[in-house]
Amino acid sequence: MTEQNEPFGSIDNPKISVIIPLYNHATYIKEAIDSVLNQSFDNFELIIINDGSTDNSEGIVKDIQDKRIHYYYQENQGTHKTLNRGISLARGTYISILNSDDMYYSTRFEEMVRILEHDSSVHAVFSYIEFIDGNGNSIRFKMGAQDNWLGHHPETSYKGNNHVILDLLAGNFFYTTSNLFCRKSVFDDIGYFSNLKYIHDYEFFLRLCYHYKVHIVEEPLLKYRFHESNALNENFSVANFETGLVLSNFLLTYDLEKFFSNEDHASLALAKFFNSLNTYDTDKMIMTLLFFSLKYRKEIADKLFDMYTENGDNPFRIACTDAFKKTRDLSLSKQALTWQEGQTELWWKTAEELKIKTRSLDEEIRLKDKEIRLRDEKIRRSEEDIDSLLEKESQLHDIINSDRWKLLMKMSDVIEKILPLESKRRIFIQNCAKKIFKL
Repeated sequence: MTEQNEPFGSIDNPKISVIIPLYNHATYIKEAIDSVLNQSFDNFELIIINDGSTDNSEGIVKDIQDKRIHYYYQENQGTHKTLNRGISLARGTYISILNSDDMYYSTRFEEMVRILEHDSSVHAVFSYIEFIDGNGNSIRFKMGAQDNWLGHHPETSYKGNNHVILDLLAGNFFYTTSNLFCRKSVFDDIGYFSNLKYIHDYEFFLRLCYHYKVHIVEEPLLKYRFHESNALNENFSVANFETGLVLSNFLLTYDLEKFFSNEDHASLALAKFFNSLNTYDTDKMIMTLLFFSLKYRKEIADKLFDMYTENGDNPFRIACTDAFKKTRDLSLSKQALTWQEGQTELWWKTAEELKIKTRSLDEEIRLKDKEIRLRDEKIRRSEEDIDSLLEKESQLHDIINSDRWKLLMKMSDVIEKILPLESKRRIFIQNCAKKIFKL
């Protein structure tokens, strides 16, 4: 392991640069590091940047000896700056990020590299996610954007459109920077992470997926840990404010027309977008930003992040966060209810599918029973035929061993000498046999 300001170790030209931004995760950091070091694909460097941890995180990292690890310490600057520093230090062709409380599946790098090496048009790869608790116990699996569309219908939303941007606008289903695996060139082309404390991942994912083709591996290759100190649990109102900021900026900056179907007339497109967009209850904030940006102060659109992220005392920011504080419980309850409604719909759909499968299985069983009955009948008849043949065989055996048969054989020998023609002998013997065995 190399430490800050020391030269890199003996790994030359690493294929992957793994970046772990570390902050006060002494409980989980070893598991995170082990999940990297135990990858089936091992051509990587691991850059760990301690963002001013006050627990024993540093001591745990320094106890792990591996030439692929490069450790740095800095005063606390925030996750987005820590990630950006890691990217600037990276030497690999590909960038993979892992938060210090999450874990990789052991084949993640192997699968991600295979996809990117196979298809040069793909610039980033994500996967399904396994949610785990603080002790590492599995909670459930997140299967891509599936949860986003629970309770929606293709006729009135963009469910089934299968475009990643529309899926993302329905909710950040990539969920975390730990799920990002991309070409390093992406950051050179579209920039690094924005100055956001909590929603820097969502903003970057929207920007990335607007410009590039991405691939989603339809199996879990990442374990995302839920625990009391998760970043989003720290300040709900600020996270909501950043979400509204990200969505407003995206809607103002990017042309979404190419993602909508040409077959939909304007009213239907509006209805579908209205039903699809997940604002996380920041509707009022977004409406205000869009209204002022488009109508009165167009320069706002170009300065959203500078105006409202760097200045925590901005009156508009304060007004929004105060409003979000008041509606926090209601908003969380609404999100939970929406999820529950979607789950209920999914359960009913699953129950109906199971009912159909059950009917199909019942029909298969009925046909199998009929087939078995026919087979049993054939077996019964075959057994009867075998019994009949065995009985005839026994009768034939008795005949062959009888004195009358022996007498007939002797008569046959004599007749063969007396009657030269075979046809006459056969007729004579048959007549004798009939008389002897009374046939």
